[in-house]
Amino acid sequence: MKKIPTCYVTWLLVVIALMLKCYAFEALVYAPNIVHWKLMEFLSKGATSMLIALPVIWSRKKYMGWVILGLTDLWLIVNLLYYRVYHLFVTWHLLRIIDNLHGFESSVLPYFDVSLLFLLAPSLLLLPSMFYKATRAKWYGTCIIVLVGILASVGGSYAHWRDYRDGTDKDKFNWTWINPGTLPKSNAAPVWESEKQGNCYVRARSILEYPVFLICDAIRTLSNKDELPQLTEEENAELQQLLNPVEPANAPEGNLLIILLESFESWLLDFDYAEGKPVCPYLKQYISTHPLLYAKDVTSQTMYGLSGDGQLIVNTGLFPLLEGVACVNYAYNTYPNLAHFYPYSAVVNPCRNVWNQTAITPSYGYKQLIEPQTDEMRSWNDSVLIDNVIETFYTLQSPCCIMGITVSGHSPFAFSPDPLTIDDSVPPILRDYMRTAHFTDRQLGRLLAWADTAKVMANSTIAITGDHRIFGSWGAEDVRDFGLRANLPFGTGCAGCPFILVSPRITTTRVVENGFQVDIFPTIIDAIGQKNYFWKGVGRDLLDSEPSSEDHSRIRHHLSDKLIRMNYFANK
Repeated sequence: MKKIPTCYVTWLLVVIALMLKCYAFEALVYAPNIVHWKLMEFLSKGATSMLIALPVIWSRKKYMGWVILGLTDLWLIVNLLYYRVYHLFVTWHLLRIIDNLHGFESSVLPYFDVSLLFLLAPSLLLLPSMFYKATRAKWYGTCIIVLVGILASVGGSYAHWRDYRDGTDKDKFNWTWINPGTLPKSNAAPVWESEKQGNCYVRARSILEYPVFLICDAIRTLSNKDELPQLTEEENAELQQLLNPVEPANAPEGNLLIILLESFESWLLDFDYAEGKPVCPYLKQYISTHPLLYAKDVTSQTMYGLSGDGQLIVNTGLFPLLEGVACVNYAYNTYPNLAHFYPYSAVVNPCRNVWNQTAITPSYGYKQLIEPQTDEMRSWNDSVLIDNVIETFYTLQSPCCIMGITVSGHSPFAFSPDPLTIDDSVPPILRDYMRTAHFTDRQLGRLLAWADTAKVMANSTIAITGDHRIFGSWGAEDVRDFGLRANLPFGTGCAGCPFILVSPRITTTRVVENGFQVDIFPTIIDAIGQKNYFWKGVGRDLLDSEPSSEDHSRIRHHLSDKLIRMNYFANK
């Protein structure tokens, strides 16, 4: 009997290891009870694993199996960590903003935990192969394996179609089910949640086949990038509801100060780190002693751009792009904005060269950018930032608009935390987060105490909000479990950001339980006396109406995306 070449044994072990890694990855992302052991998924994962493992058969090197598993482990870990931090799998859009992430590599460190061993464990299956002499199979053996892989892929697509055909437009199997770069319409996420397209693809096929989708998505998007989108009749009708008759702008009422808090979630204002000791005592006291608008829980609507998207929403009243990042892809557009009402304005930015701030500052109507002269990330903590904000008010003439962007609250929350004694039952990363929030709160207390008495702040408007949430149900298990036990919103991934607005036009306190980030712009427009501005924003004014609804926001996100890509406001 002819001896089976050892390369086939090694190849089979690699295939099994890769399939196990795919299932382990999905268990870590979606939770073990959601992983489906269906024929279609088994065949899809098997087909991909067979083809990826082919170099083991072609090569005579013993270590080829380890090379394949090592590269796939790297791909899986990068995607898992990126998903835990941003709730996204790696997209080609990320490559456009990678230079903006320099200096914040430590943000992903808290998401390294023992669960990563589940991805690495299947590699142990390959240990026996290291003791056998490597051989190379005949060409016809490779052809048979390739053919089996293709048949398995087609079989998986057919089984998938059988499972979803009731929701498709046509009860007929077609090539789109076989094409590895596409998804059936019934299984594709709506454009509103375009980041979940990758999620659907991974569920339907595998994380190892996901690069095929990335390549097809990049080709599709780049081939259409020069085509200006056209508004439908329905979108044109919706747009007319968002525009006011063109009228001269009123003179601004006093100065405007906007503080954008890094990763600041709403539950911080109600949480006590010890009995009777709040995490944010200064903000809590300020809210209880001043007439203001307080939206307790504003749903974050940032996407790929996170902090950059948060700045876009607050300053322009537009949604982020459905794909890509506006402050990078369309930094030189003309945007409606808050700052241009004021003859003097400035952005106080603590991190130089992050989120394309140099380009986007004038696009948002600000006339000056104040930031560190060094490229060292986080060279200004929130104490230094507040000092610069106060100093800027004395430097500029009134009326002026100043936006201060904090950074101490950026993960991993080790930048200027206050030494609070927090119970050991709280996970370490959450303790650091609360300590940093306490530090930021103390600096805000100093700023607000100054604003109460400074002549330059008389009749001024102050807006304080978070740029985006930071914890989600997909994060580290100990954080998620603590959130569930303590009944905190991030335990279920529903945490929002607070929005606090003080203005001479607000004489009695108004508390709003919920809202959306896009509601901030029209509310500030009202507070500074500019309700006749031609652009209302895609949200709703919280001072005289109810917050936006999810359906309300969903409809207008498509419109907002087109307006940015068209540079619609260039002639406005």
